[in-house]
Amino acid sequence: MVNTTTPDKSAMVIRERALALSIYELGHALKAGSDDIEQHTQRLHYALSELAETDRFSDLQAWFRLTDAELELVVLVYIQTLEPDCLAPFLGLNWFEQGPTLSLDKLLTLQSSALNKRALLADGIGASTVFNLGLLRQASTQISICSSVDIAPYIQQYLHCGHVQQNDACLFSLLECMEVDPAFRCLYPQQSRIAQNTVLNSADGQFSLWYASQLASDAQYQFSVFLDETANDTLSDKNVIPNTNKYYDSQTILTELAELIVKSEGQPVVVYWPNWVQYLQASYHTLLKVLALFPQIFIVSHTHMLPKNRYMARVKVLTIEAPSKANIVTAWYKLAPEPYRTDIDSAKLLALHYPVAMWQMNLLAQQAIKTSSEPHIYWSVLQTLCLESQSEACEDLAKLCQPRFVLADMVLPPHIENPIKELVARGTLQDELESRLPRLNTGCKALFWGKPGTGKSMAAEAIAGELKLPLYVVNLANIASKWIGESEKHLAQLFDAAQRNNAVLMFDEADAIFAKRSDVESSHDKNANMGVSYLLQRMEHYTGLLLLSTNYKSNLDDAFLRRFHNVIEFTLPSKRERVELWSRSLSNNAEYDLVDATTALAEQFELSGSQIMNITETALLQALMANRSLISRDDIASALKRELEKQHAGFMAQQDISTWLQGDSHGSNAGL
Repeated sequence: MVNTTTPDKSAMVIRERALALSIYELGHALKAGSDDIEQHTQRLHYALSELAETDRFSDLQAWFRLTDAELELVVLVYIQTLEPDCLAPFLGLNWFEQGPTLSLDKLLTLQSSALNKRALLADGIGASTVFNLGLLRQASTQISICSSVDIAPYIQQYLHCGHVQQNDACLFSLLECMEVDPAFRCLYPQQSRIAQNTVLNSADGQFSLWYASQLASDAQYQFSVFLDETANDTLSDKNVIPNTNKYYDSQTILTELAELIVKSEGQPVVVYWPNWVQYLQASYHTLLKVLALFPQIFIVSHTHMLPKNRYMARVKVLTIEAPSKANIVTAWYKLAPEPYRTDIDSAKLLALHYPVAMWQMNLLAQQAIKTSSEPHIYWSVLQTLCLESQSEACEDLAKLCQPRFVLADMVLPPHIENPIKELVARGTLQDELESRLPRLNTGCKALFWGKPGTGKSMAAEAIAGELKLPLYVVNLANIASKWIGESEKHLAQLFDAAQRNNAVLMFDEADAIFAKRSDVESSHDKNANMGVSYLLQRMEHYTGLLLLSTNYKSNLDDAFLRRFHNVIEFTLPSKRERVELWSRSLSNNAEYDLVDATTALAEQFELSGSQIMNITETALLQALMANRSLISRDDIASALKRELEKQHAGFMAQQDISTWLQGDSHGSNAGL
């Protein structure tokens, strides 16, 4: 390893000056035609070997397996770049064929005391490691002994400073080394060791990036990412992969990897490179030679469609299985601080209901720890964070609703409440059902139908609230009417996202999409019927809870109705239920006189739960605008009139309102 202590640096500076001085003195001797040129040459060779033996040059030689001759050539190019004044005596001589520095021919002359070997060295110098890896370079790709030689800037920087700064223009970034994610060892207690050429059999790029970084941390290797990757690029005839306006051939990759080795100070590096498989197919033999030059480089790629050909013969494939439920429970449990591990049921709940991305688990746990002081608070906060983490998918196609209700918030008759409780039980008892009925069809589908305002949408929220799952309400306007264009593609994205997040998926006003299939009279009709068929297929295989709501069951395709576990009709509330709805809606916001009149109000007006809530909100607003804290009968009467006018209620409705207002002296409300 590199020793950057002051004594070593001082020794290196002394040797750098000694070599620069010996070159300078040899130049003077050559220019003067001195008889002691041989002595000056010997002093130069001694100074050259002394500098080559310092730690930084020795490490460079070890990392790239350079020969002594190659290393000495690097030393000479380095010193003439560091101390250009040492070449001043050579001005006027024929030592500058091209360029401001010494040519390759003259560098070889300085390096070897046996001048007759120059031709032999020059014959193979172009294929040497120093030029092949770009440690040294010339202006032309064709190596010429008459041209000057430059040193790669990062090599110069490393030899002079002992380290290389990160450069945004590089293809490979060296990331900060992190500890192994504690969730990783719980989820994958028997993970495979990494190979030099590894492909993860996974379609999820973000997961693969995390998994590769964990393999690196677990092996105590450094970690790098190929920054300029484009997943959908295609191969050209020139064995390169385009990215934006750039083309990366094998030589570019070679030189970039060499720089990565220096940045990592020769330590093993795991490089996450998503399209490595495509690169291998394009330039197999060349890139395998690249790997042979860098035994400390471990490339990790990912693909869900591994090519079955001879090019994959030297690729180790790691098939990443989904972790078991038991391992996920263990991970959640161990991520909690020791005092918060009061019971494992909370961890089981998270594992059952929240398929959080594995790379997010520890991040969410750490967030919960920062805001929690008690065990029950920690698990509650963590549950909320898990729910929020599932809210990002398919924003254009569906709206995520954070459930605001549970079943206790609803007033339902038994013929609605019982099947809804059954839907909830299917979710909470899913594991038990699967263990007892191996052939159980996963997933659950239910249809809610009935008049507007009868509680269909609220019931969906309440079910999601009971299960503590996200609720996706499908935005039908963005799915596209009549299935023209890419509607199936959009629906596939929607179902996939809902499946990943274990979400409750609801198609509101479902008859707009799931209507009866029409006779094929046009291309539009054909597309519509194909769309319905596709939806049937996706619904059949959806393993979560899928809800549909409609005002008119008769509009739905018969093929859909046969696939539902429950078909629930939402009816208008009965008088008893309306009394309860008025009582809950008004709560503590009503004058005593109004509270006493709610039974008559419920009997007189057959309203839906939604209408009762609208009337209460309007009445409370009117009271507050009049600087009153409580709702009066008159406020309810005014709001009730406005609500009934939406339905074009006429004179009789106004009479009923007046009768109710008069209360104890008129009509059916007499005696209130």
